Amino acid sequence: MAKRYLIVNADDFGYSQGINKGIIEAHTLGIVTSTSVMVDSIAALEATSLIDYPELSIGLHFVPSSSVSIEKELMRQIDKFIEIVGAKPDHIDVHKQLKLTGQVGKVLHEYSKQNKVPVRKLGYAKFIDSFYGPHAGGDLSVERLKSVIKEATDEYNEIMCHVGYSDDYLRKTSSYNNPREEELKSICDPSIKDYIQKRGLTLVSWHFIKI
Repeated sequence: MAKRYLIVNADDFGYSQGINKGIIEAHTLGIVTSTSVMVDSIAALEATSLIDYPELSIGLHFVPSSSVSIEKELMRQIDKFIEIVGAKPDHIDVHKQLKLTGQVGKVLHEYSKQNKVPVRKLGYAKFIDSFYGPHAGGDLSVERLKSVIKEATDEYNEIMCHVGYSDDYLRKTSSYNNPREEELKSICDPSIKDYIQKRGLTLVSWHFIKI
């Protein structure tokens, strides 16, 4: 049987301090192996501390803008990422899971090819988005997470999650707030690592994928 690998990415690092705290906890105590940073958000500068976690891959959570070209906006956010983190992003994903069609898809595909940086939904790993409140029918339980892990059937797989603590800023600015704490609880459940192993999966970060 061919080996199968699982990346668990926590989106939205930088959106709020509560989210940042939850993501770090999900990495140190749970199964999160990767995160992606929103460089223009209020708590983005806290990403400077992520170098303290060498097994965590750190990517860009790209937020396209309608006011400038996609290419210019991507490069601006990458430059800002480098200023904060001290290195280039080792992967990229797109805010609100925009389809990689049109100019967004073209620019990201070209950047990925030229810089050998994996981009979500461009075929580097099977993308699994069903552990997310609106896609999970509100069920963010441990049993639901186990059923989502069963979807990891390819050689490389990525499960997206949105863990965090629901702080005042998050509750004011996002409708997806308290469910992040439910995700976090399941992601950190002690039974999950054993379950992943029993499924024949190896937890890795985006560092593991060479292109």
